[in-house]
Amino acid sequence: METLGKDHVEHLARTTGFVKRSSRVNGKNFLDLLLSHATQGALLSLEDLSRDFEVAHEASISKQGLDERFTSAAVLFLKSILNALMDNHMLGIPQSGTEKRFTSCRLRDSTRFGLPEEYASKYKGHGGATQTKSMISIQHEFDVLTGHQLDLQLTSGCQNDQGDSSQSIKDVKEGELLIRDLGYVTTTYLSGVTKQRAYFLNRLPSQINVYDPGSNELINLKNVYKKLKRYNIPYIEFNVLIGKKAQLPCRLVVSACEDNAAKKRLKRTTRNTKSTGHKVSEETRWRSRLNLYITNAPEEKIHAKDVYHVYRMRWQIELIFKVWKSIANIDKLKKVKMERFECILLSGLIWVLANWKIFQVANSWLQGLEDEPKTLSIWKYYKFIAGFPDKICSIVQAKEQMHEWLSIILALSESKLYRETKKGELSHIQLLCLLKSA
Repeated sequence: METLGKDHVEHLARTTGFVKRSSRVNGKNFLDLLLSHATQGALLSLEDLSRDFEVAHEASISKQGLDERFTSAAVLFLKSILNALMDNHMLGIPQSGTEKRFTSCRLRDSTRFGLPEEYASKYKGHGGATQTKSMISIQHEFDVLTGHQLDLQLTSGCQNDQGDSSQSIKDVKEGELLIRDLGYVTTTYLSGVTKQRAYFLNRLPSQINVYDPGSNELINLKNVYKKLKRYNIPYIEFNVLIGKKAQLPCRLVVSACEDNAAKKRLKRTTRNTKSTGHKVSEETRWRSRLNLYITNAPEEKIHAKDVYHVYRMRWQIELIFKVWKSIANIDKLKKVKMERFECILLSGLIWVLANWKIFQVANSWLQGLEDEPKTLSIWKYYKFIAGFPDKICSIVQAKEQMHEWLSIILALSESKLYRETKKGELSHIQLLCLLKSA
């Protein structure tokens, strides 16, 4: 894989203005210091950092002197490192020549967490009843077929997913499948995907109605539910038009929700609706009993019986966010100056993404096993490597060959780090086959 050698790191440090003259703190040892503590969030004190800097580099620096290095230029420097990792595809596995149902399967979602209100000038929160004056949102997108990282943006928490959805649609290419959470789905988004000759697979948002193409009447979900129950049918598929104005043609696949899940949905909806002074409509009550999926992919791309299983792939990005917060601890912080917080956050993301390459190589190897192909568990992998924070510093900066560390990962992957499958569910290998096999 391509690495960020010392010369490249120092070049980025100088072009961003982080390094202007010879100093004890250069680009390389600043990056080393932050990466070696990347899983501790912003909880580490300046005293701890300055002490560890002296041990690692045999050069003394006061905690005040170190604090002065957390500047806007330092933030730009670390952003340039992150962008370099994204741009040179250090993090992905080359695609094979095998024909696939989709050219890629793009998963996009966001994660948010609150910040000290002093950061509100840059990271504005929702305010109001939530009392969250400052919040950060991280938009992330990757291709589940190749592991390529496609986008990673830090924005204000008040920027919603619908706003991001309209901006990110311009990068969509023909033949791609997009799976996104409900928050991204509008008729404008769905129309944009279709115009790009790409495909979407989403749950149907409550605010979007579906119509019969022949009569242009609303699909009667009450009758659909009763039919599913009466005849014990696993699913029903319709050709529908989405949106009263958009009239966008697509497929609607409907199945009955489990009773307990339906009750939880209705309880949550009732609570949210009452808070706005409204009552739950009859239509909403019937919707809560159904799983409703919409897609413009034809039958030969996604069979109706596979829609639920393919949509389950979306949870891979939720697992990544869990790693960010529970292992890399990006949301663990105390009140420090904003530039120091941003540097710590960026170093955590650099650590996660740099390790992603090793994950992808090991995962590809596991999938290629002849006797019993498996996939690597994202959670198990990151939980293991979190115990060796210094390893990625040397790998990223080419101080040691990746294959030496990779050999250890591979030895553990087959027996301890592989993804286990719950009883009655398709394995991750089987899910990937639904996307890959033409």
